[in-house]
Amino acid sequence: MLRKTCLNGKILSNDRLLRYLLMKPSVAIYLQHYLSPSMTFIYRQLIGVKDIFNTIVLCSDNLENTNLFPFNKISFKQRNFLSFKKSKIVTKIYGTHKLLSLQPVLSKSQSKYFISNLIENKVKLIHAHFGPSGLEILPIAKEINIPLVCTFHGYDASILLKYDNYVRNLKELFSYAHIITVSEEMKHRLIKIGANPEKIRVVRCGIPVDIFNFSERNNLAKKLKEKKVVNYLQVSNFVEKKGHVYTIEAFNLLLKNNPNSHLTLAGGGRLFNKIKELVIEKNLSDYVTFTGTVNEEKVKKLMFEADVFVHHSVTSERGDKEGVPTVLMEAMATGLPVISTFHSGIPELIDDGINGLLVEERDIKSYSEKMYEILFIGNRFSNSARNKVNEKFNLSENVSHLIDIYKNLIEVKIGI
Repeated sequence: MLRKTCLNGKILSNDRLLRYLLMKPSVAIYLQHYLSPSMTFIYRQLIGVKDIFNTIVLCSDNLENTNLFPFNKISFKQRNFLSFKKSKIVTKIYGTHKLLSLQPVLSKSQSKYFISNLIENKVKLIHAHFGPSGLEILPIAKEINIPLVCTFHGYDASILLKYDNYVRNLKELFSYAHIITVSEEMKHRLIKIGANPEKIRVVRCGIPVDIFNFSERNNLAKKLKEKKVVNYLQVSNFVEKKGHVYTIEAFNLLLKNNPNSHLTLAGGGRLFNKIKELVIEKNLSDYVTFTGTVNEEKVKKLMFEADVFVHHSVTSERGDKEGVPTVLMEAMATGLPVISTFHSGIPELIDDGINGLLVEERDIKSYSEKMYEILFIGNRFSNSARNKVNEKFNLSENVSHLIDIYKNLIEVKIGI
């Protein structure tokens, strides 16, 4: 008698089930850049899927920080910039100037190298991170006829969309690939320019909630009454869209209401010196501390020592936007009261007045007022903030969604 089993909602006969269980499919993660310190969210996903899939990484541009993000299967083939097509732009991404082709193409030697790796490792699916990477690997996915997934994270679904060539090229990507965005707002942005609603999913980056564990917070109103120092914290790269200028301006106003305030700015980046100069100009050196670049352990320590977390995300002058900053998720998971902005996907994480506070971008007066107001109401946000991250922005849950996408596409391809 032929027995059947249900897998992922599909009825499989024993021989097909055995075939599936014996086959640990191989997938390739494709990146132009492996990996800047701000791309921890990609590494977390990479590690999250490796127990279910034989995973390799393909990299075409820059290979760095392998000590910070160790992985034993990275295939790197250096980019030849002469292979870029004529349509190029120079833009600021993750705090550095990057040369981007709006019609990215791999060289013949790179294509040959990556195809060889994909065939040798019997790769069943490619997952590209960022739109330009998806465009670049698209011809290879089509040539060897395997599914392609492309995740959009921020600049690739904001600043680049003002370039007609890039948007035109995305149409071909949309027609072949399955698209992932990190927020509903970004998903609708891409649908507006032609992404197929049937082939686009939201998968949050998510954070490891077991690492960023909950901590009971100080009574902020009591600290204020007892004239103890209230510690504000921002952790982010020093780039325009992180809004450090507005944090400094608002904090300067806050000191008039509560001079017993201190601000810690953690991170590095292109605007680091400019923000330091602004602090000196405002005579705030005694009230503001710069830590420099920080690792995960230092971030956790700073969060447990802080009273309020601030993160004033803005749309840059050139149109660059955030996705949903993972550092906000981390702060909320620890129970830290947060203040941020009505920007991109952030309101999908922070429910204004319920688990944190939001202000309009660049509204310094309101931002400063919220910095003071949160001292009286912030403690009631802690549990709901932790719960929101647990329910919607939990790394393990979102990695499970990603694994399901991989499985479904691979199963369809091999006919299970």
